[in-house]
Amino acid sequence: MNTMGPGLPRVFLQTGDCFIGVQPTLVTTILGSCLAVTIHAPGMGIGTICHAFLPDSTASPHHPHGAEPQICRFVDTALQNMLETMDKIGVPRRDLVIKMFGGGQGVAIGNVEPPGSYNVGRRNIEMAKKLLKFARLDIRAQDIGGPQGRKLMFNTLTGDVWVKKLAKAQFSGDGNGPTGSGF
Repeated sequence: MNTMGPGLPRVFLQTGDCFIGVQPTLVTTILGSCLAVTIHAPGMGIGTICHAFLPDSTASPHHPHGAEPQICRFVDTALQNMLETMDKIGVPRRDLVIKMFGGGQGVAIGNVEPPGSYNVGRRNIEMAKKLLKFARLDIRAQDIGGPQGRKLMFNTLTGDVWVKKLAKAQFSGDGNGPTGSGF
């Protein structure tokens, strides 16, 4: 039985999207090289999450001076959008609890990255760490990198995150409840 949020509305977060839960919600997503960052305001019971798949919006050919229509597809603009949203709600940044997940090796074979590969997962992680360090925000928990994908569930009310590592042939959980790790 799933104890992450019985009775909560559920949302599946698509690649390139962000979600802010001002009402308690259970957000689920599947990650490979993409990166999910959760930001939770414990005192207010509000949480936000992104599912970004590229590190840097300025490297996009579709980025004519910030006119990217899907800002949460990039780690840099997704984090900026999420932090600005929490600022607008009135959450002091010192109260934010930040967690990071995903950034797996999309083309790793035997846990080894091929020479010359374009490791998007690693670059996504590096971009998030760089931006959060610049903003003087600490990452409280993380499950990043490695050769496996992840199924993630985020409770926006409590900030709890459950992660299940996926085998290469497995694309979603079996529905029989948590067997992964809680963060």
